[in-house]
Amino acid sequence: MILRKIRLEDFGLYAGSVEIDLVPRTVKGRQNPIVLIGGKNGAGKTTVLEAVRLALYGRRALGTRVGLSEYENHLRERINRDSTSARAAVELEFDYAEAGVVHRYRVRREWEVRGKAVAEDLSLEKDGSIVTAVPRDEWHMFLQELIPPGVSQLFFFDGEKIQQIASDDDNEQMADAVRSLLGIELVGRLRTDIALFIGRHEGSAGDGVASKVNDVVMQLNANAKRIDELNGEVAELMSFRDSQARAAERIRRRFVAEGGEEAMARNSIESERESVKKEISRGEHELKELANGLLPFAMAPKLIAGFKNALLAENSSSVAPSVAALRAAISSWKRNETPDREARWTDKHWSDLRRFVQQQARTPSGSKSAAAFAGLGDGTAALARLNDIEGVVRPRAETLLRRLESLARRERELEKKLARADNAAAGAMLDELRLADQKLGTTEATLKTRQAELDLVRGQRVTMERERVRMLEEQSAAASASDRVDLAGRTAQVLADYEHRLLEHKLIQLKSEFVRCFGYLARKPGLIRDIRIDPVTFRTTLLDQDGNEVRKDALSAGEKQVYAIAMLWALARTSGRPLPMIIDTPLARLDSEHRANLMERYFPAASHQVIMLSTDTEVDAAQIERLLPSISHSYRLDYDPISRRTSVSRGYFEVPEAREDARALQQA
Repeated sequence: MILRKIRLEDFGLYAGSVEIDLVPRTVKGRQNPIVLIGGKNGAGKTTVLEAVRLALYGRRALGTRVGLSEYENHLRERINRDSTSARAAVELEFDYAEAGVVHRYRVRREWEVRGKAVAEDLSLEKDGSIVTAVPRDEWHMFLQELIPPGVSQLFFFDGEKIQQIASDDDNEQMADAVRSLLGIELVGRLRTDIALFIGRHEGSAGDGVASKVNDVVMQLNANAKRIDELNGEVAELMSFRDSQARAAERIRRRFVAEGGEEAMARNSIESERESVKKEISRGEHELKELANGLLPFAMAPKLIAGFKNALLAENSSSVAPSVAALRAAISSWKRNETPDREARWTDKHWSDLRRFVQQQARTPSGSKSAAAFAGLGDGTAALARLNDIEGVVRPRAETLLRRLESLARRERELEKKLARADNAAAGAMLDELRLADQKLGTTEATLKTRQAELDLVRGQRVTMERERVRMLEEQSAAASASDRVDLAGRTAQVLADYEHRLLEHKLIQLKSEFVRCFGYLARKPGLIRDIRIDPVTFRTTLLDQDGNEVRKDALSAGEKQVYAIAMLWALARTSGRPLPMIIDTPLARLDSEHRANLMERYFPAASHQVIMLSTDTEVDAAQIERLLPSISHSYRLDYDPISRRTSVSRGYFEVPEAREDARALQQA
């Protein structure tokens, strides 16, 4: 298969009609398989890969669980925003070999927005003529059989697919794709057809088994149809649920903005307000008691300080000796110059002492101030109360004032909330919010029911598939008198054995190819020496040189990516199917050495046609030098933020224009 060209018309960032030639060219008898398409982030590289998938698979390109409304929304969003016709199209032309003959197909998918609906049209041509061998309403099924979506995911992939393979996510889809890719699924279909043939020709003895086989096949078909229906319903419900959740959130925000929460919490707000009022009342009462006591004295600190000093002086004078007695003692002491006195006083000393005594004589203990303190006794209790003014009363009063101010602010806040609750149009809005939540709950309940039913139907499919296999084996082993039936029975038995051996052989080949590819690409070639692949689930287990398991979560990010790329490469080589590869930015998590290995060893040999979509930081000048001998031609995508569109031009970021022109001339 060769992808020849892709055309995008008002699709995504591509305004107008843009066509990209994808055919790899031959230079000097050597085929250069790589078509390099470069662009910075947001320039539209992934859009090219998306266009290929969309052209081939339509709604299925978005996944198996995408509903019709979600698909229509996606198509509507992919129309270029500057398009005046509200329509877009993708067109893919490719060569495909059938029975040794190469045919050219052209598939075009276009859609147009008509009011709230999206009208889609699919056209399919083969060798220049409309395909008539397949009914028009089955064209999409024909394309899926031509290139199965599961298989295409192993050849048209991006970093997300690599990550899924590296982490073993979506293993069921991977198993289906591998069985189809390796040709094992075809053997199972042949066995089913032979079983039906035996049932129709073996006579009355086999009527019961044939009928059962036929019933199981019909049930499997109905089951598959029901699974598709449920997948669509689940996707629709998930999209509807998300829409309802967004609507409910908008109503809830409006409800809160209008004071709805205060209205719902009115009782608790009123209760808190009453509690605050009680605390304010208790604080005011305590403050009044302080005001009736010593608190007013705290308003005159200077006066109280003077009063304390006078009181202290009064207490000191009451315990001092009289001035007259002091004078007598001094005179006696001076007259008696006893020899045992150690100090030798000069006249200046005695003069200072007499001056002190005279000063004391001016404020005798019987002065007027003494009468003011007569009722205070020794004044100790009065001094203690005066000390309480600064040590106890004032700090407590300040604490009470701060607490009352805080409570007053909280009371005002609560009053505002109550006012908002009174003024809010909360009634109707609350009903609207409850109705939205009720609808959301109903949708979620329905979604859970459908998901449970989907799980049940899938379980039934597994059971019926086992029953089908059991009856096929039973029927294959049964003897028959008829030569044709006997031959068909032996053929079925051979097919069963062939299927088992084919799977075993393919897995051995796949394991060998993987180990070789991984060792060829990895920076540490001896890291993985073997691999186990489950024949049912296709889950892989990596083994080192000693046969011990190497856990994937123990690998570095780059090694995981190399593991995924090696698995894809091994699958392609094992299948023997000549399909092109489209690789979108696969180097994001790789170090320089791993990148160099991929550039030199993988991309030039991955397929006969390799379309690389890369940024300028992934494939830079150094990588270009490694790829250049294998590059057929290259394109550059440039997004213009002013016109909001992407243009396509020849050449890559780091490929000099002269070299590109020379290469184009040489190829011409």
